[in-house]
This record gives sequence, C-alpha cells and structure tokens, in this order.
Amino acid sequence: MKPTLALAASCALIGLAGCTNLPKAQDYSTSLGESQSQLQQDPDWSGGRLWVRPGPPIGSQFDRKLILEDVTYIQGDRPDDLNMHGDAQMRERVLSYMNEALRREFRQGGYQLITTPAPRTVRLRAAITGTFKNDRDPRAREYVPIGYVLSKGAKAAGLRDQSTRLLIEASARDAYTNQLLIASMGAVTGANLPPDRKPTADDVRTAIDDWALKVREQFDRIWAGNVPAEK
Repeated sequence: MKPTLALAASCALIGLAGCTNLPKAQDYSTSLGESQSQLQQDPDWSGGRLWVRPGPPIGSQFDRKLILEDVTYIQGDRPDDLNMHGDAQMRERVLSYMNEALRREFRQGGYQLITTPAPRTVRLRAAITGTFKNDRDPRAREYVPIGYVLSKGAKAAGLRDQSTRLLIEASARDAYTNQLLIASMGAVTGANLPPDRKPTADDVRTAIDDWALKVREQFDRIWAGNVPAEK
C-alpha cells in the first residue's frame, strides 16, 4: 500500500490578521503516492516542504536533464473549493497553463527537457491535489482598528474577498530505475476573488507562476548541493 502524503502549510501572523487556514498535514491522505512523512520545511519557501533522497548528492549523479510529465489534477479527499473536478473547461485551461509555466521555468533555468529516458536523467511528475478559497490577506488599511472592525463586519456579511489557493505536489525519479529522488509539496496563492464571482483559470495563474518558480529554485539548490539529503 502506498504511504500517505502530508502537507503542513505554514503562515505568519501579521498584526491582527490570522493565518490562512490551509489543511493540516494529518487531515488529508495520499495523492501522488510518494512517501512524504519525512518532508521538512523548505527554509526558502514558507509554503513549501521538501524531501531529498539520502546518499550521494543528486547533482553528482544526474545531469540537468528532465522528462516533464503532463501535470494532472488529483482531488483525493482534499477540498475542491474552485470546482476543478466539476468544471472540465477550467481544469484543462489550468493544467495547460501549468505545463507551459513548468517548461518555461526549467528551460530558463538551463535544464534540458527531453522525452526519452536516458542515463543521468530525472523524470518529474506534478499534480494539483487541492484547491481552496480562504479569507484573503488583509490590505494595509485593515490593520488600523477601525479598518479591522469594518473588515470583520464584511466577512460576517459574506462580502469580503477570498484568495484562491492551490495545493501542488511533485516528485522526481530516476528516469531509468524509477527510484524516488525528490518529493515536494507547496501551497501557493492566486488572485483575490469576490464572493459573488465564479473562479476562473485566470484567478490561479499567478499561483501557478509562483509554484513553477519555487520548484525550479528547489531543483537549483539541490543540484548545487545546497539542500542536504536526509541522513
């Protein structure tokens, strides 16, 4: 049986504003099927967690050659507040843009994208595994007492904007042996969404761009030997 995936999404309290209420690690089960019970907080990404295979540095055994599988959507038992499962048109637009963003980032980062397994090559798989609408991060004016009172009143009346958020998992494996090399999970935030408007693919573009950059930066650090493997 495949082990359970986990995510602990972290956030900081700012003034009177609260945390963004993404799911706790133990609340949701497997999606990609990678063992992520030993994921550690990524020190360079507050919403990201990372695991690297113990042993020799990955950069010493693998070139910057990647096979990028098409990104998928796997709901599992996590929330789907943006209706990715039910809205096929939105889902396809989101996944198409996500594939473009991932390829763009890795090409710009100097990685060679190939389609056939070769020695010293890594296969990357990624999936959206949860979508959320959370109370958006308060604007600066809401930190003053009167602004705080007004914003709480708007929330109670159902008038306050929400932020679109994605939970995304990724795994990197040896393209020849299928050995797991890297496991990554991350939570990213997209556009603010008025309560009376249906989410669209455009609302999560900034979240996808942010995720693609963060994952590529994780790979950069791993290949440079700046992320120690688990002992």
